[in-house]
Amino acid sequence: MKKFNTKHAIKNNFVSTEEREGVLINRVKLSKQRHKKLDKGKGKKVGFIESIVLKITGYCDGRKGLPRQTDDNAWYSPFMSRDVNSYEEFCSHIWGSLQIENEVAYARLEELMDKILQERGLINTAKSKLEIAYNFEKELELSRKKGEDKLTDAQIYARRKAEKDKKLVALKKNVARLEQELKEVEDTFSELHSKLVEDDNTTRLICYRVKNHILMRIDIYWNSVLRHHPDNACMPVLPILEIKDDAEEVYLRQHKELMKRATTFHDLIQDEATKKEVA
Repeated sequence: MKKFNTKHAIKNNFVSTEEREGVLINRVKLSKQRHKKLDKGKGKKVGFIESIVLKITGYCDGRKGLPRQTDDNAWYSPFMSRDVNSYEEFCSHIWGSLQIENEVAYARLEELMDKILQERGLINTAKSKLEIAYNFEKELELSRKKGEDKLTDAQIYARRKAEKDKKLVALKKNVARLEQELKEVEDTFSELHSKLVEDDNTTRLICYRVKNHILMRIDIYWNSVLRHHPDNACMPVLPILEIKDDAEEVYLRQHKELMKRATTFHDLIQDEATKKEVA
């Protein structure tokens, strides 16, 4: 898959249309591939044919005195090492592919957070101008202009109020426009953040299911080995394995602070939305 350079992916604060479309197509394609991994192959239980092959492998290795005990009292065989290594390679590949797939998305997420701060600053400035103008006009509510000496206080108040409302229309519209723009940016941000979190969770689940599959394979193999290994009396009933999954931490490290900041933004937006609903 083509790897985008984030320095060129953003132009005038927005990702180009061509790149967005290309990324979207690739994201959909890779997302479907990830979900297929949850339903097919290594994500399922060990099949009948696969189980027979594992038992035969265990029988042959057991007759050869495999697995052998290591210096740290672990038991390993080429077959077991191969399965463990295949899991680690699988995790490294799927997490690495996900980071390439979401490279532009991470850049876009950071861009949206900066945009949210910018929009909020503009809204605060616009509201301050509106408040200043409102207070100024309010002080003039009972003031009389030339030729209004015969009007009652109620008439004067009605005139000044109408003038005040007319003068404040543009400022109110500006605040409403900025708030709508902020809402749209926040909605886009929340959708993208949720998508990235979903991608991570899906990938994490795939690795978890593959790990379980590997452990089930080794259990079947191990039970077969125990029946034929010359040192089976010294062997543990269950294999003691260390299956490492460092790929997630390694590949997510570069975006860890960004996602932590994004989660804070997301929680703040959700809290504000909840407060508005209650109010």
